[in-house]
Amino acid sequence: MAKRILTLFLALPALLFMSWAVAPAQEKGKGPDWKHALELRVRKAGEEEFTKDTKKYGLEVYQDDNGGAGIHICETGALAVIPAKLFKPAEDKIKEPRWQHGLSLAARKAGEKEFTKDTKRYGLEVFKDDNNANLIYISETGDIDAVPAKYASLTEGKPKAPVWKHAMEVKVRKAGEKDFTKDTKKIGVEVFKDDNNGNLVYITEGGSIAVAPGKLIDKEQSGKGPEWKHGMELAVRKAGEKEFGKDTKKYGLEVYADENNGNLLYVGETGSIVVVPAKLAKPTPPESKGPEWKHAMELSARKAGEKEFTKDTKKYGVEVYSDENNGNLIYIAETGDFSVIVPKAE
Repeated sequence: MAKRILTLFLALPALLFMSWAVAPAQEKGKGPDWKHALELRVRKAGEEEFTKDTKKYGLEVYQDDNGGAGIHICETGALAVIPAKLFKPAEDKIKEPRWQHGLSLAARKAGEKEFTKDTKRYGLEVFKDDNNANLIYISETGDIDAVPAKYASLTEGKPKAPVWKHAMEVKVRKAGEKDFTKDTKKIGVEVFKDDNNGNLVYITEGGSIAVAPGKLIDKEQSGKGPEWKHGMELAVRKAGEKEFGKDTKKYGLEVYADENNGNLLYVGETGSIVVVPAKLAKPTPPESKGPEWKHAMELSARKAGEKEFTKDTKKYGVEVYSDENNGNLIYIAETGDFSVIVPKAE
């Protein structure tokens, strides 16, 4: 049976672990530019066929005019961002997404040693966005990730089942929690290979997903635990919240290296997870630095079936920070869901 690897921590001073972001009072730069929208159907684990009752999620695609990155936001507030050099905006005529295949992934809770009949399973669907050739992964929870067209491989023939590779438990501190302790939250993470395209899919016990393109993976091993690199706190304003204040929501994030393949993992206190592929990952310097706030935006996200943007359409506040340890940009929504990009990725 598959065993889980538990990461252990020593009690070190708080300043070695956590760095805080001091955010300016006002946004700077331009606003996002809406490009197109999609509706995606997602079956629950065990739901064999698509039916009229299959869950649908609305997804909006924007371009961040501060740097050109492509931003996907689901009606749930989940984010997936693509670097500017890899993002192709949709043409005038919007095309429907093309279904590729579905997956069913088991995800154990922290402390759950074996896969059993009671282990939680999540349904995932994979679509090609024919407006730009990106692949969109979406979980039955409404969490999303996107693979840029340059690294995307389409499904050929009969869909294949995913292959389990390894698992881990990671500790994630809440905002304001200075040190790792016995009470620090633990999150179970499973790693599967999508044999339809070679991508690695990370899924947490809560159904959050992250995808590393197979073309950017150097190696695949198992049996090694994740190595903690650095942590941070990020303040995120709600839509309509103009200034950062004492009541502004903050989220804790931790950064790990997956020693089995060299990927870099960002894990948030909400369970949101992001993976930076090994070939794009940069090491944390000996003395970690705090994140730097860059700009902010509000994004409207329609529900499936909501044809027009109206005054009642849900809006989400999104902040953008630079992780000064490696130059990555972190887009984080007021929900606590986030995405990370390497700006110079090509």
